[in-house]
Amino acid sequence: MRYRGSLKHKSWRPGGGFGTLCPEWTHRADGEGFAGNIDRHPWSRTRAHEMFEHSISGDDGRRYATDRGIAFVAVPTNDGTWHGYPLPWVDVPRHVQEHFVNSGLVDARRIRRQAVDASDRRWALSSEFDDAE
Repeated sequence: MRYRGSLKHKSWRPGGGFGTLCPEWTHRADGEGFAGNIDRHPWSRTRAHEMFEHSISGDDGRRYATDRGIAFVAVPTNDGTWHGYPLPWVDVPRHVQEHFVNSGLVDARRIRRQAVDASDRRWALSSEFDDAE
């Protein structure tokens, strides 16, 4: 399995994005942010790749990870790679939530407190998550 990001989850996409937006810190590599070229970015040196490497499989064929109080899901793309994006905890399978809580990766209170407006593509960019667990 190989992780590679997607333009679908970037705020600078011409014409706007189509999915929730990924925090910039997930794609930093070698002290640099994502410069816009999906194929040339060093994904293997990003936090997104590291989360993917430590993700767990859900019953739905997706892979789940968490960092800084945010849940992420990875899905396969048409080219054999995977791409991930943030999603509200309410959309994470219960057994996956329990695994992350029992592993100490996220606090159950954070999961219960998170209220996300489903129409807000930018919710994961909130400074609320910068200093989270």
